[in-house]
Amino acid sequence: MELSQPDYPVRMVVLSADGMRPDFYRQPKKFGLKVPNLRGLVESGASAEEVESVYPSTTYPAHVTLVTGVRPRRHGIYSHLASLDPTEKARPWTWFARAINVLTLWDVVGASGRKTAAIAWPVSAGARITYNIPEIWDPAAPDPYRDLETPARHSTPRLFEEVLSSIRSALARAPRKNHQAAIHEMSPDRLRAEAALHIWKRHRPDLLLVHFALYDQLAHRHGPFAPQAVQAIEEMDKEIGRIRDAVNGDKSTTVVVLSDHGFVSVDKEAAPLVALMEEGLLGRTVRGEPELRRLGAIHAGGSFALYWLEEPTSENRRALQKAVARLVDSGAVGEVLDRPKLKALGADPDAELMLDASPGCYFSDRYTGPIVLESPKDRGTHGYRPSVPGMEAGFVAVGPGIAPGKKLGRIGLTQVAPTLVRQMGLTRSILASEVEPLDLS
Repeated sequence: MELSQPDYPVRMVVLSADGMRPDFYRQPKKFGLKVPNLRGLVESGASAEEVESVYPSTTYPAHVTLVTGVRPRRHGIYSHLASLDPTEKARPWTWFARAINVLTLWDVVGASGRKTAAIAWPVSAGARITYNIPEIWDPAAPDPYRDLETPARHSTPRLFEEVLSSIRSALARAPRKNHQAAIHEMSPDRLRAEAALHIWKRHRPDLLLVHFALYDQLAHRHGPFAPQAVQAIEEMDKEIGRIRDAVNGDKSTTVVVLSDHGFVSVDKEAAPLVALMEEGLLGRTVRGEPELRRLGAIHAGGSFALYWLEEPTSENRRALQKAVARLVDSGAVGEVLDRPKLKALGADPDAELMLDASPGCYFSDRYTGPIVLESPKDRGTHGYRPSVPGMEAGFVAVGPGIAPGKKLGRIGLTQVAPTLVRQMGLTRSILASEVEPLDLS
């Protein structure tokens, strides 16, 4: 069946609510949430009951799937980290768009002659985006959200300074009781919303991508349903409302609020590096710190990936089997995913295997102490297989040709990009994705 689409060019605002579970907008009272703007979008547009994420269900691979329509194995962003070295003190992340192997939403929109913009979108540094302030920071910075110098250096020339000047001017005009006194005191989500509003009004992009990340940060630290995390969702809802108000009256604009993955509570921390070091797969310096040998590793909360950095010997393979068996016996591992299983999930082709954590447990890069700690640093996480309950993402869309109150059921993260391309009146076959777009009408 041929899906209907608007008969005029559509502009689009895509707001990513990092870590937002779909039950936050489906059943907000269950969590004590006040999200009137999200609820208003659900009632006036189309929404998913849940969205199946990718593996690992983490921010960077998932956000690239959102703009490409393909899973990590195809688009090439397998993890948030760009380094396989677990001994590295400040590991760089996969910030740069050149690592993406396929065309993105911004490529397709830009090729049509339209203007694109992005605020803190993952894996967008150096991207062909007309107005771009990417998510990137100095990995040695104590607080990535307060490092303004690095994103300024990688933004569209003069754009970062222009946006900061606009925010400072707004603060100077506003009553002190209604606004924070300085930019460095504003929450990351508020700063990103202010940047988005300025660019939308001043530069009139046809596509605007915005990444809100405060909930994710606080849900890791305190737990996904903790008061601090709930407050972050409610504050983000206000920013969503401000952006929706800014585009109201423009009947050619579609507003999409979505997320990359869900969140679950955890009460145990597991440290695979402890077992790997004890089995000799990582060395130990004179100071007792891990030393890289033949095995690389990336921890991702609910999952832990292992990589051979050079051809392993039979002894190496036996040592890995012993380490994995110890981790399984500890109760920390729910499933061991070998190469065939990873291929079926569309995950990293270079990983020898990935460990998926048991319910209530997450993996860290700790290398001392017992394998499992009952008093973890974090209280919430994600990164598990997308079929694990709680890992579901969300999707809500309002705009021309979209039916009010439409329920989309369970959808896949890979369906988002083809749907957005089609909603903008562009040919979805330009994307590498082979999945069908959603019927929003």
